[in-house]
Amino acid sequence: MNGAESVIHIAKEERGYLEKASAKDLDSKTANAGSNNFTKYARDLYPALQGQPWCDMFVDWCFVKALGEISTRKLLGGFSAYTPTSARYFKDKGLWKSSPQPGDQIFFENAVRIYHTGIVERVTIDRVYTIEGNTSNAAGVVANGGGVWEKSYHLSYQGIAGYGRPDWSQVESPKYKVGWNHDENGWWYADTDHSYKKSVWEIINGHKYRFNQDGYALTDWHEIDGKWYYFESRPGHPLECALYTTDSEGVQNVGDF
Repeated sequence: MNGAESVIHIAKEERGYLEKASAKDLDSKTANAGSNNFTKYARDLYPALQGQPWCDMFVDWCFVKALGEISTRKLLGGFSAYTPTSARYFKDKGLWKSSPQPGDQIFFENAVRIYHTGIVERVTIDRVYTIEGNTSNAAGVVANGGGVWEKSYHLSYQGIAGYGRPDWSQVESPKYKVGWNHDENGWWYADTDHSYKKSVWEIINGHKYRFNQDGYALTDWHEIDGKWYYFESRPGHPLECALYTTDSEGVQNVGDF
């Protein structure tokens, strides 16, 4: 799957999710359903905004789930749960469009401002099909509707403000140098010329590393699945990012595996 297909795939998997009455059962699609705007999307990306309208949070979450935070920031221009700001990011980058393509972020406006958003799933000769968070299955735009639903609109629908088109070339399958690589965000490891390690533990040259969802090897202290681990954090150290272990006398050092 390419970048747009990956985002759409994630969005489709979320169909049927209902917002919660409280912070309980956030990962369940239907348990604890309510009207208080509690969602896993806010928990994972915007915890300080839990309980607020979440259509834009849903879009950002799908992108992050599919492509990681760093790639998402490049594609969307930044992170914002406020739809006018998200639209401005695209406009500032010259990526605001009047006709849709799959993977675009669709924006809707009322008499006051841009106020709702979603992801373009597909386009026909006269309709645009979307997946939206915080809406309902009723016809037309339903902001703050409480669920993740598929929707469709005529391409001439007056409530459509426009479309933000991610620059997918920034994430489409470049060729990598196999082995360790370094950039401004840290160290990452390409296992082939078109893939790299992410969200995984890996033993490389007898030492153990943990790669995050963006593919970068962790450094310093991190809690993983309820347990704490330390990874070499000194820049330039020959085993930077390697996992520490503790010997029988309590001495800590980079572990051998």
